[in-house]
Amino acid sequence: MKNFYAKIDSYNETTYETNTLSVLLSDGTRLTLRIDEEEDICEEEVYRFETEPIEFKGRTQYLVQSFTHINDMDIGFEAKIAVMKDFYPFAPIDVAKTKETIETHLASIKDETIGKIAKALYEKHREDFYLYPAATRFHHAYIGGVAHHTATMLELAEGLLAVYAFLNRDLLVAGIILHDLFKTVELSNFYAPEYTREGRLLGHLAMGSDAVGEIAREIGLAGKEEVVLLRHMMLSHHYYGNFGSPKKPNIPEALALHFIDNIDSKFAVLGEALEETEPGEFTEPLGVLERERYYKALFDKRKKT
Repeated sequence: MKNFYAKIDSYNETTYETNTLSVLLSDGTRLTLRIDEEEDICEEEVYRFETEPIEFKGRTQYLVQSFTHINDMDIGFEAKIAVMKDFYPFAPIDVAKTKETIETHLASIKDETIGKIAKALYEKHREDFYLYPAATRFHHAYIGGVAHHTATMLELAEGLLAVYAFLNRDLLVAGIILHDLFKTVELSNFYAPEYTREGRLLGHLAMGSDAVGEIAREIGLAGKEEVVLLRHMMLSHHYYGNFGSPKKPNIPEALALHFIDNIDSKFAVLGEALEETEPGEFTEPLGVLERERYYKALFDKRKKT
């Protein structure tokens, strides 16, 4: 018996009693599996297989005895992340570090109303929050992208909070943590995401605002000004109507959220483009930066000693 995790490349029907799967193993090699023709299995997804080697037309293949989707494995969150990293592009930062940044900021919220709402929604979506990308393309479009984006924004916010005393720290921190939380509902899954019906018709801004109102009612905080302010931040952080915001920011924290979001989303794309660019060359035109090309200076060749 041979047991392993694998991602499905293709599922092919045959004229025999079994169908074939082309799968990618964690070490980059590929195998052909034979599986009962009535089994329901999805391409681009990861499963744990139990197989038995068989000879077929003079070649070794593997007959699937049983299989389990990675989401149905009782292996814990950290172990699941470790498996997924072998098959999908991941955030370029350790999940534990990202989680520490986010949960430290979350715990720092002193306002009771803001803290209860932010913590309740975070706990409700916590596991998906560390798996989902921030988008299907453009910025942070990899597993863990939402959390990576959020953690970076929290670090950027510290600079604004140190300079502008009129910004309310609790409101800005909570707004950053919650602003993209409902991309976990807007997108269909974290490994091959498409926009859901709700994602297309409502979007994460509206769903996030509604969720703040709903959780406030559930825990007896409806009618509080802080609830209205958080909902405004959810709705306004894209700033422009054609990007999904029905309102422009009308409180300082919402404006700060918008600018921090915009900075990180664009610099993440720029950083990825520079990684693929040789010193002395220009990047490809970058759509999120008005198709400008950015020069990677020659002094980047210097080695650190």
